[in-house]
Amino acid sequence: MSYKQSNILRNTASLFLLLLTSPILHAQTFDTNATYTNAIKYYKAKDYKSAAIQFSRVIDSCGYEISSTSLYNGACIYALNQDTTNAIKALGVLADKRLYTNYQHIAGDSDLICLHACHEWKSILDKVKHNEETLPQRIKEKAKDELLKAKAILNKDDGRLWGENIWTDKSIILGRNGDIYSLYPLKGSSTTDSVLYYKKIEPNELSQTNTVQEYEGEKFATILYNYLNNNSGTIIHELFHILQAKHIKLYGNQIDYLDSYDAREWLRLEFQALRNALKSANEQKEKSVVESYLHDAITFRKLRQDKYSAFLKEELEIETLEGTANYTGYILSTYPNKYKEAIKEIDEREVADTYTRPFPYATGFAYGLLFDHLNIQWRQGLDHVYNFLDIYEKQCLGKALNFTANELKNARKRNSYDSIHKQEAERKKVNEKNIAYYTEMFFKKPTLSVLLADSLFAQSYDMNGTLSLKEKGMVYSNIKGKDRQGKNFGNFSTAEGKAALGVSGILKKRNGKNTWFTFPLPTEIKGNTIVGEYYTIELNQGWKVEKADKKGNLRIVKAQ
Repeated sequence: MSYKQSNILRNTASLFLLLLTSPILHAQTFDTNATYTNAIKYYKAKDYKSAAIQFSRVIDSCGYEISSTSLYNGACIYALNQDTTNAIKALGVLADKRLYTNYQHIAGDSDLICLHACHEWKSILDKVKHNEETLPQRIKEKAKDELLKAKAILNKDDGRLWGENIWTDKSIILGRNGDIYSLYPLKGSSTTDSVLYYKKIEPNELSQTNTVQEYEGEKFATILYNYLNNNSGTIIHELFHILQAKHIKLYGNQIDYLDSYDAREWLRLEFQALRNALKSANEQKEKSVVESYLHDAITFRKLRQDKYSAFLKEELEIETLEGTANYTGYILSTYPNKYKEAIKEIDEREVADTYTRPFPYATGFAYGLLFDHLNIQWRQGLDHVYNFLDIYEKQCLGKALNFTANELKNARKRNSYDSIHKQEAERKKVNEKNIAYYTEMFFKKPTLSVLLADSLFAQSYDMNGTLSLKEKGMVYSNIKGKDRQGKNFGNFSTAEGKAALGVSGILKKRNGKNTWFTFPLPTEIKGNTIVGEYYTIELNQGWKVEKADKKGNLRIVKAQ
C-alpha cells in the first residue's frame, strides 16, 4: 500500500488529504476525508470488507478525481477484499491516466497478490514499467516546457505586479535519481538545444524540496518535478522568493501558538469567513456580501492576534514571506479561476494536523485576492512587511476595529462556529494524546541526541506533521536533514511509510545558538548507519555514538 512510501516534504498536504478540494464544513452530508480516513483505519485493522465499503463511498462521491496515493490505497483495499474488478479498474486509471511509475513497488506489493491471476495484470505492469522507463525523458521535456512558460508569463508581467521582473534563469527542476534541469548553463551540464541544461548531482548536493537553495555559489529556485503540473504556480512562487530576499529578510519558522486550542479555533473561523468571501466573489454576489465575510475574517484575526500579540512580528513576517509568494504564484499562473484556487488552498491547509507553518499559504493568497477584488490598494513593494488587519483598518474603516458581543456572536454563527468548535474539541483529545505520547518518547525513555556543530544543515519536512511541545521543542513526524558542508554529524530521514503524527517523531530544540536533535533509541548500529524504528542516520566519517549517562541515553559526538 502506498502509504508505506515517504511523503514529499514541504508544501504538501498530510497523508490523508484526499482531494485538493476537501470540503470540511460546507459538505455536511458527506465528508470525503473522514470517510477515506475510516477506510484506512479499517485497512490497518484488517477489516477489508468495511474498508472497501468506506472507499466505495468515496468513489461514488468523487469518482476517480482523487489523489494517486488515495487511488492506489483503494486498489489495495479492493484487492484484499477480493474485489478484483474494482482493484484492476483503479490501477488501470493509475497506469493509463496518472502514468504511475513505481514498478518495483506495485510488482512486489503483497496487498495485490490476488490480482496476479487476472488477465489485465500483466498489461498494467507493462504500462507501469513503460511509464517508469520513459519518465526521465518526459521530465526533461516537461521541465523545458514549464520553465519557458513561466519565463513568458513573468516577462509579460515585466514588473507590473511588484515593480520588478521576477524572472531569472536561476531555477532548477529536481528530477529523479539526482537529475536536475535548468535554463541556466550549470557547470558540467549538457544540452542538446542550448536552451535546457541538465546534469546529475550527488544525493546531498540539493535538498529535495520546493525552496531557494545555494548551488555553485549562487541562489537557485528549486522545484520538484512533480510540481510542474500546476500552471507555473510553484515556479513563480519560488522565483518570487529569490527577488523578495534581495529586499528584505523575513522570519520563516513555525508560529508555535497556533497549536493552542483557542488560536486554532479562531484561525479556522477566519478560514471559513475567507472561504465564504471568496465563494461570494466567485459567484459575483453583491460587494456588500463579500465585504461582510471579509469583515468577519478580520474580526476573528483581531481576536487571535490581540491575545497572542507577543508572536505578531514573526507571524506577519512569515505571512509576508509565504503568503505573498503564494499569492504571486497563483495570480500570475494560468489557472483560469483564482477564487476557486484560493478556496482549494484554504481547504488543503485546514485539514492539516498543525497550523504553525502552513497557515500563510492560505491567508496570504486569500487576503491578497480579496483586497484586489475590492480595489483595496495593499501592495506597497518588496521591502514591506504586510499586516492585513492594519491595512483593513486604515483603508476600509479609517479606525481600529471594534465589535460588540452580539456582533461577534452573529459572525460566529455565519461562519459555522458550532461545527468548528465540535471538530476542534475532538482534535484536542487527539492532540493531548500525541503530546503524552511524545513526552513519554523523548523525556521518560532513553534517547539518542546530537548537537549541530554548524548551522549550515539543510532540513526539509512535512509542515503539516509537526507538534509543539512548547519550551521542550518541536516534534517533526516527517523530516530529512542533510549535511552539505561536511561539518555536522551526517544525514538523517524518517523511515518510509512510518511518517505520521502519533507514530514517528524526531525532536528539535533550539537553545540560543545551539540546535539539538533527539531521536528514540536506535534498534541497530552498524558501521556508520544508525537505524531506529522510525528513522535512519548516516554518520559522516569521524563521528561516533557513545553512552551519555547511566540512564541509557546515547549521543552522537565527533571522535577525538
